[in-house]
Amino acid sequence: MSKKRKIGAWIYGLFLALYILLLAAAILFVLGKVWGYAEEYEASRPEKVIDAYVEDLQENLWGEGIQRTIEQMPHEAQSNEEVAQIVKNMLRNDITCSRQSSVGNTGKIVYNLRCGDRVFGKVTIAEDQSKADETEYGLLPWKIEDEEFDFMGLYSSMEITVPALYTVKLNGWELPEEYIIEDGIHYDVLDEYYEAYPDLPTKVTYRFDDIIGNLEPVVYDEDGNEVVIDPEKDDSQFIHMVEGDQFNRLDEFSYEFAKRYREYVSGAFDATYGYQRLAAYIRLGSDLDARMIGAQDGLSWAHTSSVNVLWVQLNSAIDLGGGYYLLDITSESKTFQPGQGEVDNIQSMKVIAEDAGNDIRAVTMDIYQNEDQ
Repeated sequence: MSKKRKIGAWIYGLFLALYILLLAAAILFVLGKVWGYAEEYEASRPEKVIDAYVEDLQENLWGEGIQRTIEQMPHEAQSNEEVAQIVKNMLRNDITCSRQSSVGNTGKIVYNLRCGDRVFGKVTIAEDQSKADETEYGLLPWKIEDEEFDFMGLYSSMEITVPALYTVKLNGWELPEEYIIEDGIHYDVLDEYYEAYPDLPTKVTYRFDDIIGNLEPVVYDEDGNEVVIDPEKDDSQFIHMVEGDQFNRLDEFSYEFAKRYREYVSGAFDATYGYQRLAAYIRLGSDLDARMIGAQDGLSWAHTSSVNVLWVQLNSAIDLGGGYYLLDITSESKTFQPGQGEVDNIQSMKVIAEDAGNDIRAVTMDIYQNEDQ
């Protein structure tokens, strides 16, 4: 090979190497631009900052925005710490976000924060203009601009009706009178007596709307004893039944009153005599007294030849206050009438009696039919 050909091959090789180097440099330059653009594009995706925000929220279950929201929510019966725990329990479920809207051309996007299918807040992200000088292609990254939380969906209400003298507490906090939405509610078992006795005990209804999560009310009677209200029972569960010596006094009265009443209305006795015997157990001048006097003419036509009161039972005695008592009395009697023979009859009555201290007298009396009779 000639010397000239060797020099030419060497020059060709040199130029080829330079070409390859220049081509590699160009490729690296282009790839660098592509990679830089890709990195800048990736940083400019809004989902990137939102995903990081949600991940942090799930891991830490808290933040200043949530704390501030909790403190501003009404929750008189619960402490901030108790409410915080309820919210944390809720946030332990899967938290997701959904794009709500873009805010015009301002470079902002609003996302709804969801826990399950419930929206509990929103997050606004914005393009980070402070990074404008650091970008090569004008693709700005995003940042969290604002967050708002709304836990109104956690609120529940409590409504309960109790005797007016009772106390209702939620989480140890006693509900004041301002939470009473209705008062003067009649006891169902005393409803017919309120017109004549307006001082009978009544009930009130409490309503409390600022419960976050669920709280069960605890009820205390007028003596501070915790009570459990049975919704299947009537209002007799709130009434204090008379016991002891006073019950014995009322029992003695009930026997004499019921016995003399049944003897009187049977017509077996002379009407005037029968009334005189009964009048010692009736408040004179009352409506009941007038009714018994008015019955005398009809009793004079009765043909009952004899009456025998077999037994009298005081089923219950309720203290209505002011010396008045509601008595539930049942008795059985046998009467004999010519042509009809002996008739057995069980009768129940409700009597309001007044205890004046030296004696007890009936004020009202109503016959009712007991289901067992």
